Amino acid sequence: MSEQETSPNGSPGLLTQHAMLVLWGAYAQQIGLVKALAQVDLRQKTREHRPQTKIVEFLLAILAGLPHLQDLSRSAHPLVRDQAVAEAWGQPAWADYSGVSRTLQSLSDDEVNAIIDAVTAVGQPFIDQECERALACAGRLVYDADLTGRPVSNTSTTYPDTAFGYMGDTVCLGYQAALVSLHSPTYGRLWLANQLHPGDTVSTTQAQALVMAAEARTGQWPRRRTELVVDRLVQAETVLTAAEEPYEASYEKRKGVLDKVHDTKTDLAEWSHELHRLEAEYQRSGREPTAHCKL
Repeated sequence: MSEQETSPNGSPGLLTQHAMLVLWGAYAQQIGLVKALAQVDLRQKTREHRPQTKIVEFLLAILAGLPHLQDLSRSAHPLVRDQAVAEAWGQPAWADYSGVSRTLQSLSDDEVNAIIDAVTAVGQPFIDQECERALACAGRLVYDADLTGRPVSNTSTTYPDTAFGYMGDTVCLGYQAALVSLHSPTYGRLWLANQLHPGDTVSTTQAQALVMAAEARTGQWPRRRTELVVDRLVQAETVLTAAEEPYEASYEKRKGVLDKVHDTKTDLAEWSHELHRLEAEYQRSGREPTAHCKL
């Protein structure tokens, strides 16, 4: 993006290499996202920068598509030095990436869940609105759900819960992101849920979870047509009964044959033992077998 002059919050003379982030910052403040994140209770102390500011900065790293957290400070155009973006997002300044990293590492599970709840609460009205519009226009909601590969370095040992699996046309180390979106009349597609799984996860194992995640996020549950399930169960029971009868008959017949085989093997073993006994007896007495002897 070419360098251009931008004046967020009426501040003249500020230059930025991240004009889109300036616009997104103004929008984030308009919809209450920045305020919601600022109100999340985090137990970390404030020195130069509030921990909530570092959470916002981490969000910017995601929006900017930075491959590494250190790019906040060490890229060709570091975000930490972009005062125009800071003002657009309602922050006095940005922290170094190392401070952002420490804040992320020290977050507790409860704090992470509080951040998720804050972001979810801001986005929920948009989802509710699009559900109403989709139902009004088409009379139904359409979801897209699938797994998308998220590869990492094949030699990495620091990413937790990774596994080798097919990602595209190759086998890579990484994750499978379970994604579900809503067909939106306004935006085309509206993301509802995103959950990482080990890279060897296959989509068939996540279908139910994705449907339940979509329904939980939209608050829309279609009528469960249990009467159709009952009909299918009756049909299945009829098929099962028809298959069980010949199976039981075949099982009993097979059991009888196996019993005969067992008895025959037992008789053969006894006869073989008797043969060896008589042969030894005849040999000791010097007798020769005849047509009418026991041998």
